[in-house]
Amino acid sequence: MTAIYQKELKSYFNNLFGYLYIAIVLLFMGIYASIFHFNYMATDVGYTLNQSAIAVVLVTPLLTMRIIAGERQRKTDQLLYSLPISVSATVIGKYLAMLTVFAVPMGVVCLYPLVFSMFGTVNFALSYGSIFAYFLMGASLLAIGMFISALTENQIVSAIISFLAMLVVYFSSMFISYLPADATTAFVVLALFGVLLGIIVFAMVKNYLFALIVTTICEVGISVLYIFKRSFFEGLLGEFVGGISVYERCLNFYEGMFDLTAIVYFLSVISLFVFLTVQAVEKRRWS
Repeated sequence: MTAIYQKELKSYFNNLFGYLYIAIVLLFMGIYASIFHFNYMATDVGYTLNQSAIAVVLVTPLLTMRIIAGERQRKTDQLLYSLPISVSATVIGKYLAMLTVFAVPMGVVCLYPLVFSMFGTVNFALSYGSIFAYFLMGASLLAIGMFISALTENQIVSAIISFLAMLVVYFSSMFISYLPADATTAFVVLALFGVLLGIIVFAMVKNYLFALIVTTICEVGISVLYIFKRSFFEGLLGEFVGGISVYERCLNFYEGMFDLTAIVYFLSVISLFVFLTVQAVEKRRWS
């Protein structure tokens, strides 16, 4: 795993991707820091993080699009399978390399509260708690992007799908008030998600029968629940959309509250998508 980690980390700094990613994130951070902290004399770094989070959403696909899709496109993924390490170690090594690149600008941001303290009183617990939540949010987006990269051989397609997926999980909470709260709409949306799950399963295992079985189980389960407990679906769509928002999970930290459920959410997202990536790569290995 260490060899994979070192190889991937070097690859990011042997071309423009790593430097470009760090530069864009720090540029957004610097702009908002100038606006909120030097113009308005705010000492809470949460303002900067809150406004600059969109930068991570925009540029994270630059890191994730090539992490596995690039290997497949260059046909070098077969070399990885011949290494005397497990697929899990390979995937984790690649993920940690991306996480290290993301940690570089976050390390610079950790200096912000120390700088701001020269101009006023800084709540260090609040500031570093906000930075911690922001880091977990970025780590979650990296895991999602890595999984999407594992599903395709085209880096551009991987980048586009990752970008769209990250926009959804970032902005989803903003559309809650516009969503219908009736049970029927929620049922239809969940049924569509069941079909989407089947498509993802097929993309991973390339087995029509298994994907059909998974889709059927989901659809039957959703239908039975709708028939016998329709009230469960009322307002469910808004709760679901709000629940997948990574942006909302950070707000409590920005406001000075330590949200354990948000930490569990981020760690669960990371674990889930790293696991799914391992399964997708493992399937590719034996196909």
